[in-house]
Amino acid sequence: MVSGPNRPLFEAYPGLRKRVPFVPLASLPTPLERMHRLSAETGADIWVKRDGQTHPVYGGNKIRKFEFVFGDILRQGAKAVLTGGGLGSHHNVATAVVCREFDLQPVCSYYCQPVTEEVRHHLAVSVPLEIDAHFCGDYVGLVASFIWQYLVWFLKTRRLPYFIYPGAPGTLGSLGYVNAAFEIKAQLETLDLPDPEAIFVPVGSCGTFAGLLLGARLAGLTSKVLGVRIIEEDVANRQKIARIVNRTARYMQRRDPNIPLLRVGMDEVDLVDGYVGLGYAHPSPEALRAVEWVSQAEGLQLETTYTGKAMAALLDYAESHPGANILFIDTFTESQELEKGDWRALPQQFWPVFEAASEARCWCLRSWRDPQFCWRKQPRSD
Repeated sequence: MVSGPNRPLFEAYPGLRKRVPFVPLASLPTPLERMHRLSAETGADIWVKRDGQTHPVYGGNKIRKFEFVFGDILRQGAKAVLTGGGLGSHHNVATAVVCREFDLQPVCSYYCQPVTEEVRHHLAVSVPLEIDAHFCGDYVGLVASFIWQYLVWFLKTRRLPYFIYPGAPGTLGSLGYVNAAFEIKAQLETLDLPDPEAIFVPVGSCGTFAGLLLGARLAGLTSKVLGVRIIEEDVANRQKIARIVNRTARYMQRRDPNIPLLRVGMDEVDLVDGYVGLGYAHPSPEALRAVEWVSQAEGLQLETTYTGKAMAALLDYAESHPGANILFIDTFTESQELEKGDWRALPQQFWPVFEAASEARCWCLRSWRDPQFCWRKQPRSD
């Protein structure tokens, strides 16, 4: 853990320092680097913000968000933290890692996604982290699981559990990427670089993109902030993103009147469509190509759920905008120093993820409409 809340957001607006919950968690600033070979191969000037290095144990975009979210958790004195995500959720793992720093109990619910080796890895590391894990099938099951576990853990601890919406897209989580925009602006000035023409970031639960969009305006970045949608439109859309931006702007301005009250409309949200593929967590050919290309050119490991699809959009943009100065926000962890456990220690509902012959009860309303959503109805990617 770093010492002292020395963040560009607080330097820009000192009035926020004692008026927003905060606990220093992230190793900041993360590097801002030119991708030399990828730039040469595409004809564009491509840079990367390596947010995979936000934490020595498990980096990625969630750690920036958790500086504000866990500040609130500690202030409220909760003993259990409830959240959820897909079977291969990075968010669940990151939540558990930070929970263990503060002796909090992570309680995570999991819904279906295509089974890959990465999914198995994330479930295996959840065992030593002692996540209280629950398989819930689909989004309807996720809501039901949250309600039930909230009651269970309230009775266990006699304190209200703290709920983090999957991906931490709320106001406090978004502040992490408002701060990131100020950090990027400071690095560009230090390196004597112009603002990028475009900044690309993956969009799932929307908080990272919303925070970056608001932060870019407050920090004076002239760049277009382009969010690449990697999940269905009912989860990530322009209306939701604008709502998060405006809610966060109001929250900040109420705590420091020196902050200008900004408002964005839906038409001001640059959400890039066309890269979801078959659906959330389904590797698309474009994402697989982007992951392989970046790995060979730069040695940087992306994944196919979020960063691979966002990079695919960036590469297409580079092809149609030769010479453009582009920044990529890498939200995928570069540090995964986590011990794997025996998957048989997981609840039996998870066993079919590791052993196809295992049987477990599962219901999922969505699988009737979208069979590709259900891990039991699709070929396994081993």
